[in-house]
Amino acid sequence: MIFATDYFNHIKDELPEFNLKLLLNIEDLNNSIFDEIFTILKPNQQEQYIAFKDSEKAKKYRTERNDQLPYVDFNNLPEIFDDNLLQKIMLYQKDGETRRAIDDSLSEQHKGQIARFESKIYEEEKAKRRALMTDEEKRKEKEWWDNYNTDPTPRFMGNVGEPDTVTSYIIKYGVNPLTREPETIESFNEKYTIDPQTGDPVPKEKNE
Repeated sequence: MIFATDYFNHIKDELPEFNLKLLLNIEDLNNSIFDEIFTILKPNQQEQYIAFKDSEKAKKYRTERNDQLPYVDFNNLPEIFDDNLLQKIMLYQKDGETRRAIDDSLSEQHKGQIARFESKIYEEEKAKRRALMTDEEKRKEKEWWDNYNTDPTPRFMGNVGEPDTVTSYIIKYGVNPLTREPETIESFNEKYTIDPQTGDPVPKEKNE
């Protein structure tokens, strides 16, 4: 199944500029799925894309994209990413038009590697920030977390285009977004229940 088709098959009329750029990125970066997506477009949409691809706006966009992003062959990715490749891919994921273009080229194992690498960077940056904090700032931070941890309904707010619940995040990335630790649904269910009214995870020891 090619998930990128979902960005196009609901559009009845002309393609918005976002979708035109997305399709251009798919053709350039993830060409193996381009033909299948192009064939689901209506004839007028296909003509619109062909005209856009040859336009000065598309040429400028492509040049700026190539200047800003390092080269990655998304049609021939290794099974295991090294840190250098992970850093490059994370740059592509910062922009919706490139993130959605490459998503189908990434396996669930790839996405898990990316999530763990992002967690590692987050923890390293947090440690650097803490090293620069004063004792008073550390005291205030501890006080904030103590208050947060006593709240029986901590909330996870999903990102746009990403899983919007903790459990769906764990299924996709194998990481608990609340703790940034590796997690499975089975281990999560051992530690949390779901509040039936809010849908929020509640630690079992705080719900008993």
